[in-house]
Amino acid sequence: MEEEVIIKKSSDKLIVGFVIAVILIIAVIFSMRFLVKEPAPKTIDDLHRLNLDGKLDTQQGYLYNGYSFVNYDGIWYTQIMSPKGTRMYDSAFRFGPREAEDVPIIGRLDATLFNRASTYYVTFDPLGSQFNYVAVAVADINQNMMKVFEKTPIAACDKNETEACNERPIIDCSNTKDLVFYIKEKNETRVYIEDNCINIEGSQAEMVRAVDKLLFVLYGISE
Repeated sequence: MEEEVIIKKSSDKLIVGFVIAVILIIAVIFSMRFLVKEPAPKTIDDLHRLNLDGKLDTQQGYLYNGYSFVNYDGIWYTQIMSPKGTRMYDSAFRFGPREAEDVPIIGRLDATLFNRASTYYVTFDPLGSQFNYVAVAVADINQNMMKVFEKTPIAACDKNETEACNERPIIDCSNTKDLVFYIKEKNETRVYIEDNCINIEGSQAEMVRAVDKLLFVLYGISE
């Protein structure tokens, strides 16, 4: 009888041990769902897929007027269809549309002039003090105008006061009827459009933010 009790106790211990083991295994498997992270996105397309599925926080991506914007290595990307509707581009911006929302756009662009122009002037003050930011603003304009809008830039100065401007066109919007992008170092951040002239105004990084707001408007992303 005593032997039977011992055997029964041993059997119970085995069953309990087995049940505990099963519970622990199930618990480990269940917890793995929370411990194992999804592979980090490796490409901009990966980020767009996650963004469209609502799996990114707003610092990584969001939808804006139907466009998917994702942040990759500090740069905002979205996909833009060319004006001719023949090609999709991955376009890069230093500011997202939400960051540029409060940049005012004053005036209305002459759409006929813009669409017909195969070239444009991009001009600035050669005696300014913020050339690093001016260079970035000009580069961002040119990249988008050349790649998507298929327009050729003509580098200009607004005055002939330096050796670098001796052989460049002197353009200040008052002496041409062609399309002009005029980069101005100003304390106020805004885009001011008058006739053929698109004035982009701001100080340091603000002029770059103004460029992005202008591009969002030209692409139809922002109003």
